[in-house]
Amino acid sequence: HQPMTSGTGPLITTDLVELRLLTPRSAQQLLRLASDAELTRYLQWPTHQTIDDSLAFISDARRLWEQELAFLPGIFDRTTEQLVGSIGLSAIDVANRRAEVGTWIGSEFKRAGYNRQAKAAMLTYAFREVGLERIEFIVRSDNEHSIASISAMPGIVHEGRLRNRLITADTAHDGDLFALIRSDWDPAAWPDAVVTHAPSWRDAR
Repeated sequence: HQPMTSGTGPLITTDLVELRLLTPRSAQQLLRLASDAELTRYLQWPTHQTIDDSLAFISDARRLWEQELAFLPGIFDRTTEQLVGSIGLSAIDVANRRAEVGTWIGSEFKRAGYNRQAKAAMLTYAFREVGLERIEFIVRSDNEHSIASISAMPGIVHEGRLRNRLITADTAHDGDLFALIRSDWDPAAWPDAVVTHAPSWRDAR
């Protein structure tokens, strides 16, 4: 399988979205989305207050990519090039070929199909390129909208509730565990996705 790291990371596209690593040029758009306290109350990082918060988020994502610890690209609308959210492949367990995927979509872009398309893109990358066997999704148990959304996605199975699994603002919350395994992944049931590797793609390990 392809190595994870390259200078700019992979580009993953569907007909609606494009996944790529954020750069400082996207900091202002990120700040506009991530300064929404209603959005971030379910997330494990605080509401962005200044452009420096957004620049630090972008820098951290690139560092984690370069260290092969996580892939945290932005989700961009392919037509408008507007940043609409972010998705992550993290908690990568190489020995057991598993990882976690988490997604957030800016409040003004919810219910427009971005979540499903971004997950289709990331699943294509995780299963076909990274060679994973299992993808986990952990959703705060009180986040009814996200639980309903992921429950409706093909092949994803609810495997139980994990007590005090997620910490938000120093408060422990239960998390519902969902998983998709490679043998249950039917690409035809998801939007088509294409992974394009950057010209500088190389084995950096």
